[in-house]
Amino acid sequence: MHEDLHIRSSIVMMQRIMEHGIEQGEFEDRITDTSLTHYFTPVSEEYGCAQYARELFMPAGTICVGKLHKLPHLTFLMKGRMIIVSENGGYQEMVGPTTFVSPAGSKRAFHVLEDSILTTVHVTKYSTETEVPLIEDEVISPTYEAMGLEEPDTTGLEIFLSDHSSHTNEE
Repeated sequence: MHEDLHIRSSIVMMQRIMEHGIEQGEFEDRITDTSLTHYFTPVSEEYGCAQYARELFMPAGTICVGKLHKLPHLTFLMKGRMIIVSENGGYQEMVGPTTFVSPAGSKRAFHVLEDSILTTVHVTKYSTETEVPLIEDEVISPTYEAMGLEEPDTTGLEIFLSDHSSHTNEE
């Protein structure tokens, strides 16, 4: 697993700044402009696992940060064009359709240039919509540390955001 702490820190800081901006009403939360569809295969008796796909539609102009993935998985940009930044691939402009492998420890920032559909496929023990939280526990890590990786230091950013929040609340 390749670690580029500068890119990792930049992605985590970008995510925190966006979350803070949404909380403060400074940024528009575009989550309602996206749509997420889940697909499942039955558990294979031969292999003892199922496959789970997440298909995410993102409109042009969307900027977002994805989840931190515990395991390698397949990713398909079905249509559209976006800039993707990750510590595994650096800065890449991708045009769909294209397929790539997302390594374990992947967390990406996306700038969607054209309406896009991105699909990830994960091997899992579960195979129903009601088990999506269990699947997410299986494939998504809450922190880098939980994966045995170094957490980015965002202390300075947290102090800045805290100061910014208190100034904004005083106005």
